[in-house]
Amino acid sequence: MRYAVPVNAAYEVAALAAAGAGELYVGFQDRWWVERYGDHDSMSRRQGRANLSTRDELAGVVDTARAHDLPVWLALNSRYTEPQLDHLTELCADFERMGGSGVIASDLGLLWRLRKGFDLARCLSILAVAQNVATLGAFARLGVSRVVLPRFIEPQEAKALLSQIPGMEGEFMAFFDKCPWVDGYCRHRHGVTYLDREAPAGSDGAPELYTFDTTYRSHACLGRACTYLEPYPCAACHLAAFNEAGAHIAKLGGRGRPLDERLRALRFLHEAEAMGSDAERERLFQTTFGIPCTCYYGFRTQDRRAIEPVAPPPWVSGQTLVGSQTDLTELRKAITELLGGGINSGQLTLLIPPLSQNDLVWLLEVLSELCLTCSDGLTLVVNDLGTLVSLAEKKRADETCSDIDLELGTLLARFDDPSEVAHFLSPSENPPRAIWGPDGEPRALVYRKPPTALVQHWKHPSLFEPSARAALRDLTSLDW
Repeated sequence: MRYAVPVNAAYEVAALAAAGAGELYVGFQDRWWVERYGDHDSMSRRQGRANLSTRDELAGVVDTARAHDLPVWLALNSRYTEPQLDHLTELCADFERMGGSGVIASDLGLLWRLRKGFDLARCLSILAVAQNVATLGAFARLGVSRVVLPRFIEPQEAKALLSQIPGMEGEFMAFFDKCPWVDGYCRHRHGVTYLDREAPAGSDGAPELYTFDTTYRSHACLGRACTYLEPYPCAACHLAAFNEAGAHIAKLGGRGRPLDERLRALRFLHEAEAMGSDAERERLFQTTFGIPCTCYYGFRTQDRRAIEPVAPPPWVSGQTLVGSQTDLTELRKAITELLGGGINSGQLTLLIPPLSQNDLVWLLEVLSELCLTCSDGLTLVVNDLGTLVSLAEKKRADETCSDIDLELGTLLARFDDPSEVAHFLSPSENPPRAIWGPDGEPRALVYRKPPTALVQHWKHPSLFEPSARAALRDLTSLDW
């Protein structure tokens, strides 16, 4: 088993190498980005100390890692507008010249730009939520040779997916950062620079700390039907099964966590891997972390249905909508009623959630009959790349399905929640608030309007950007 571990500075490399890191990965957020988009998680889904801030720091990590024979990957795993892609493409070129090994990405536009002229390896981020073979195959066509599997994928399903794409390396989450939502579809903001506690009375006159959301109190998901964020989720008991499934890289999250926490987790995993029973591993966990084992997989696996309801994309407004972009049960119910004559089968728009491999196979099996039933026209609103590519192939190959229209769904297009963006733009919804600051000192949290370029980033679905459209044309042979 090879362990991929986050690194935050060159001086950490030696200790991580000694503890058994097999490779390293870094975040990056430079002054160019901060001046335009603020100190926000829009560059790599993490903020502050989780990122290096200069190219010199990045080169220092790469040089030091090379001395320890460790590859270094750069996390550029968010979604981007075209001006951002210009900057990131230059950064990737510089990173390759430094000796960087690869890029962890999810944005179609970035991967499309990297497909020519770059030797950097490309790893598909967990944020791409690759849960069917067609999605993996589509990204492989863009040069992806490795995938971080979604947190809801257990070893047996991982084996079924990876075995279908020759040469695709598998990586899985083994420690830290277990999100209660499927994070590739999560539209919460994670980045803040203050602790989530109210400051005591008498903190008037404290230094001001500026943010576009003064009402933020914790990870937003904790306030929306979720009540936990486990501190040390662990996959020690699943290492052998993932390795047998073809996923040979175990990823530690925790970018931004203190070095001693990352070292403790890494040493624990190495020791646990050598043990002969799960009972021994559980006792080691209790001894190491002082709490009972909290499992990443098994009965505590993230639910693949843990997707917040989203509004239909505005570009299909005014149409007759059936199905759901987040609920597979609703989709199956709608199709069953359509085929049984229970829904008026005039011109319809069918909302389709992200699909697993089995669900995608089922949809393709019933599609011809569905097209015959909806003789006045059928629009399919799709929310994962594999389903989109598969439906485009079906549209070309099956004359019965040739007239279906395909649209990008809210989740696939990465369209931000307009009501949340409106909140960030409203001074009246963001009153001043006394809080504890980054170092535990009283601060006055004060609203500051987000930068114009950041608002543009929020409002523009990334798959509608020119580079992403070009990637979609290559993958589907359709004009977008």
